[in-house]
Amino acid sequence: MTDGVGVLLIEDNPGDVRLVEELLDGATDGSRTATDESGLRIGELRHADTLDEGLRALDETTDVVLLDLGLPDSTGIDTLEAVRDRSRAVAIVVLTGLSDEATGARAVQQGAQEYLVKDELTPPLLGRALRHAIERKKFERTRAALHDASRDVIHAESGREVGDLVVETAVDVLDQQGVGVYLFDGSTNVLRPVAYTDYIEELFGELPSFSADDTAITWQAFVTGETITLDDVLESEYTARQDTPVRSGIWVPLGDHGVLAIVSEAVGQPGQQTQQLADHLAATAEAALDRVEREAALRESEQELARRNRQLERLDRMNALIREIDQILVQATTRAAIEQAVCDRVAEDDQFVFAWIGELAADGTLEPRAWAGANQGYLDTISPSVDAANGPPSVTAATTDSVVVVPNVVDDLRQEPWRKTALTEDFHSAIAIPLTYNDLSYGVLTAFADEPGVLGTVSNDVARELGETIANAINSVETRQALLAETVVEVKLAIREPDDPLSRLARETDCQLEYGGVVPQSDGTIRLFFTARGESAGSIETVADGIPGIRQLRRISDPSADSDGTSRFEMTVSEPTIPSSLVECGAVAQSIELSESEVVATVELPDAVDVRTFLNRLENTYPGTELIARRDTERTDRSQRGFDGLLREELTDRQLEALQTAYLSGYFEWPRERTGEEVAETLDISQPTLNAHLRSAERKLCALLFDGAPSSPE
Repeated sequence: MTDGVGVLLIEDNPGDVRLVEELLDGATDGSRTATDESGLRIGELRHADTLDEGLRALDETTDVVLLDLGLPDSTGIDTLEAVRDRSRAVAIVVLTGLSDEATGARAVQQGAQEYLVKDELTPPLLGRALRHAIERKKFERTRAALHDASRDVIHAESGREVGDLVVETAVDVLDQQGVGVYLFDGSTNVLRPVAYTDYIEELFGELPSFSADDTAITWQAFVTGETITLDDVLESEYTARQDTPVRSGIWVPLGDHGVLAIVSEAVGQPGQQTQQLADHLAATAEAALDRVEREAALRESEQELARRNRQLERLDRMNALIREIDQILVQATTRAAIEQAVCDRVAEDDQFVFAWIGELAADGTLEPRAWAGANQGYLDTISPSVDAANGPPSVTAATTDSVVVVPNVVDDLRQEPWRKTALTEDFHSAIAIPLTYNDLSYGVLTAFADEPGVLGTVSNDVARELGETIANAINSVETRQALLAETVVEVKLAIREPDDPLSRLARETDCQLEYGGVVPQSDGTIRLFFTARGESAGSIETVADGIPGIRQLRRISDPSADSDGTSRFEMTVSEPTIPSSLVECGAVAQSIELSESEVVATVELPDAVDVRTFLNRLENTYPGTELIARRDTERTDRSQRGFDGLLREELTDRQLEALQTAYLSGYFEWPRERTGEEVAETLDISQPTLNAHLRSAERKLCALLFDGAPSSPE
């Protein structure tokens, strides 16, 4: 095979054949190398007289065809189309006469790279025409190949895949070796290399990343959004290294996604055509990256929607579970029944496989009280001590009084031994809910699921609401039992240096205070009634103003009105007090006396209540609690206790509150210590409303007293 450009002349006119041969000789030196700066070298020149002969001669050695459109066996544009159809790779230069320039121009429109008028030919013109035709044809072939390769780029599934395909295309199609693709990382605002050629790695080693602190050419192209072309990078103000191996290059931004860089060790590279092709490749890459970003955003949106749907579904199921548990709580009559019913219902739910309730025992361990579901042997293998390091969620919930959710038991498997035990029992996620009501703990409800992630979407607020509901039910049951119990435990206890609002009032006034009654309010506050004895009783209102937690204090009676020299007060507090805590623990207060340094209380507990557990609850809030005495006794006022229970069941909460407040305020004394208007003001209701509540309560009281049965419905 001969080196240089292969030329096929298809011409039937011998004179024109000789003319072309002479012009080619004039356009080259003896070695058939172009005499101009193009460096064009003519290899083999072959000749055919007819189209048919020319088509047979057209082979892979042919780079350019000089074609006359007036041949014996074909004329006009049909001749061009025949050659073009035979070989799409060859460049075509059409030869025309002066009268056929229009045909020549049309031939260029139909696929010829150039046309020449025979009578105007000169050696330089012919040489340039051949060179330009070959370059244009090469550019067209490259552009077509680039178009084909772009299909793969446009269908890439990720940014990294786009980068790899762009580099591969630049090497295979554009015949470039120094190619790299940078993509912008929005999470760190850094431009990172994601794909590059081995040649680039040989030049630079590990490619650097760029950020806003850099003035590198790559970063400038990205932030300005404009292509940077440098024939000599050493002349650029953005060249960071004067010893850089790169001397020229083109940096094309890929929209907001990154930069395509094509560099060379030679000055003046790449050429203009390569720049045009690089722009096309960059536009394709930008479109592909736009699509990848859109699809990623769509997938993320779909995943988020699916996650929210799952979360809503689980929330609905949790709310349904809470409603069902509420119904169970209404029907249960003992604490044990409540705890077992809750465990049974939770374990029956599809979300859970095992549930148990434990409470802090006197020895500081978390003691199981009720359980239900599969793999109950788990309770025999875990450490129940609340001091256990990295303990199970039930222990954490008990010690922190917070909801603990474990979405996946496998996490931190080596750091927390309980997780291995849970996995052995096929427990993969867990939730522990403290059972707390008004700062009183009734233990922890812990539930397990057999799939990871099931409990990760459970709202802490929803879980805490469930815990408070269960604790409230237990508190109500124990309070009811305390009121109706015939056999009771009388407990006398002392609380040293307490810090509740009522104790602070006794300490700061140096008065003896005696508890008179408590009325819980619907807004969460507590209304207390007490008497005060001492020389400083007159300063109680002033001192109360400076004690946090006391919202309001009113004097009901003065010492002059009482034969024993005491003053009676009504106080509204927003924090728990010792009397309210005792009541919430299920105790019936017999007497509570507060002095400067301690509180001494005598209370009654149902015999079913464990005294140690009762004291533990108090100690959690009041560390100075100490048992002075206890004794088992029979209540002599059984009928009264039964009557009290029936009355409380008959009265509405508002009627009971109005009746208690009126009684404890001295409304029923003669003469009245508080008027109806004053009591109504205390309750923040109108006097007619108070009168209606009191009249209804009195009617129900009289019906029970005289008829022995509840009154007819209102």
